[in-house]
Amino acid sequence: MQHPHFKLERCFFLACFILAAACGPASPFPTSTTMVVIPSATPPPTVPFPPTLTSEPTITAMVSVFTPVAANTPWIFPSGLSIEEHPLAKLPEIEPLVIYPLEALTQAEVLDKHMDEWGKTLPPNEYYSVGWGDLWVMQGNDKLEAGQGATENGKVTAQVTRNGNVIFSTPIEPPGTTSAFRVLTVYDNHWVFEIAQEKNPLPPNTQLVDSFFAGEIFVDGQSLNDLHGYDESYGFQTIHGRPFYFYKRDGKTGVSYDGQEIALGYDGVWHYGCCSGGALNPHMAQNIIGVFAWRGEQWTYTEIGVFGQP
Repeated sequence: MQHPHFKLERCFFLACFILAAACGPASPFPTSTTMVVIPSATPPPTVPFPPTLTSEPTITAMVSVFTPVAANTPWIFPSGLSIEEHPLAKLPEIEPLVIYPLEALTQAEVLDKHMDEWGKTLPPNEYYSVGWGDLWVMQGNDKLEAGQGATENGKVTAQVTRNGNVIFSTPIEPPGTTSAFRVLTVYDNHWVFEIAQEKNPLPPNTQLVDSFFAGEIFVDGQSLNDLHGYDESYGFQTIHGRPFYFYKRDGKTGVSYDGQEIALGYDGVWHYGCCSGGALNPHMAQNIIGVFAWRGEQWTYTEIGVFGQP
């Protein structure tokens, strides 16, 4: 019997192949004491986090392991970050998007809960998934731009320029059916560049692949994959002005917010989908992100954000 993920992955792959022309353009991992969250309907007492220094790239420390509480009960962390999981009865449908919450909620009640937050959009010139175009951002009086550089040793390079001068370059495996350049943004005194590359080779068990492309985030030119021992990092954005992204390590996916890791234990989070598969990609706004993820056979729709803040 085929794994339910395989059908969607196969459809996604075929759609991308057929419609490709229509698509848009090492230091050791630092650790601290781990707080293991025990399943409960009542969140544990808050644990103060160490302050995040803004003069250097954010250093991430493992602080907690997330275990969902009662259905539709937000998990609120001391940083103010809220995680709301909605388990689904089955894999989401696309064209049009249809989800089947296991809770006593309708699709509209789940997707419209934070409607006010979804109106606070991210700058389209900084996020490919928002603007679907070339990426650029102002850092003070300087203009940073992402683009393709010269071929080096037979490999295409991705680069960042400041006022037309190259400040960063790295060889990549172009994804082909979607843009390699996903995010170029700034926070505090840092610039952030996220790229997507073709996974080469693909893992043999492709029915468990959450994307055919691998993500890598660079902060001021430093790879977070190298810095923290990630298999990949992706989905960077600021939430309430603080850095947020997804990471995968040892086959499990979690999130990092303002320098603190939360191990969600997801086997996958759908991302970088092209064409019809893009319906399940993360949806992003200033204070919120919504994603489709799974643990084993259980799919969820999860919204993560800082809510009730100006």
